Amino acid sequence: MKKSFLIFAVLCACGLNAFAQFTFIHLSDMHVSSIPFEESDTNAQYFHCYIEEFANLAPKPAFVAVSGDVSNVGNLSPDGMYPVITQYLFPPTQTNPGIGDYFIDSAKTIPIYFVPGNHEYWVALVNPPVSNDTLTYYKKFLIPDEDYAINNDIAVIVFLRSGSDSTITASNKKGRGLSNEQIAYLRDVLRRHKDKRKIIVMHHPAVNAVGTNSDGTPFTGVINSPEDCSIASNRTTFLNICDSNHVDVVLDGHEHQNVVANRAGQVISENGIDSTRYVQTAAGFNRSYRIITVDASHVTVSPPLRSCLGTGVNEINDPTGISVFPNPAKDNITIVCKRPTLIEILDIEGQVIRSLTTDEIHEVVNVSGLQGGIYIIRAYTGSGIVIRKLVKQ
Repeated sequence: MKKSFLIFAVLCACGLNAFAQFTFIHLSDMHVSSIPFEESDTNAQYFHCYIEEFANLAPKPAFVAVSGDVSNVGNLSPDGMYPVITQYLFPPTQTNPGIGDYFIDSAKTIPIYFVPGNHEYWVALVNPPVSNDTLTYYKKFLIPDEDYAINNDIAVIVFLRSGSDSTITASNKKGRGLSNEQIAYLRDVLRRHKDKRKIIVMHHPAVNAVGTNSDGTPFTGVINSPEDCSIASNRTTFLNICDSNHVDVVLDGHEHQNVVANRAGQVISENGIDSTRYVQTAAGFNRSYRIITVDASHVTVSPPLRSCLGTGVNEINDPTGISVFPNPAKDNITIVCKRPTLIEILDIEGQVIRSLTTDEIHEVVNVSGLQGGIYIIRAYTGSGIVIRKLVKQ
């Protein structure tokens, strides 16, 4: 791998309040395409849906972090299909763009940052896939093929390349992992920012565990150990670095599921322990993402969110048929479901602020006392957990 470099990018243009607190979006696995693969360029429409919504969130996110598999076949001639996604960014498709050159809003206040996933290296979508180790189109159309970091007064966010495919079987899809040079780079960055909150963004999960699909149903993939679908090289060293440097969270994707685990592979809550949390976010092409809130004392990880409100792309159906309207809301919301269920309203930090059990098809809930912002509607059903997002004006 090429020699890594560090970008000292202060997020002063992102509307942060004296660097006391900021939020950002974690998105992964968009798998955009410009030809009719099984995951077609409908995924780019979902991406367009997302960034329009992200740009209008309150509070406004400081940036968007995308942890790999932007393209479905990133080394496919002539452009790796990256213009399918960059057409919706500002400015549109560039040649050899730098880190932080793309924004999700026309005012260019919300940058979007990327790391490559294993699909970035693919040349053809066959079984097993054909790939190489040169990111020709990724660096031409998206971002340089380098590790980098951004930081402000309270946090440092490190973006690491976890490599092309190392092992591909039906149950285990490891990345090549981190080189010794990358390990030295990571240690240096964390040492330089030892008194800040520490976040790492990469594609392959350093720790794997069984979680849930985007729609809240149980994940049915085979995971035999915390190492499955992880990184082949320097995994234990990476975990030790996270421990010794008090890294708050590692954000990744790859498995297309939502789960948070500790180092041992035990499933934990998003904000439940005082050690590194290994956070997977399900695929963006299934409308999944998380909001991360950072202040000087803690990094708060939201439950998984899944919606594209007001942009013309409908939410995937679920067994409850649950819907929430109006959304955004001011005073009352109506929750509609097909069967009795337990419903909870949570704040963005995952704290339950209201719960109800409904036997009604329509349940009217007064939300006038809630502060403006983002809330989560979580419905427990016989087949899993369904998530909806509520925007309170």
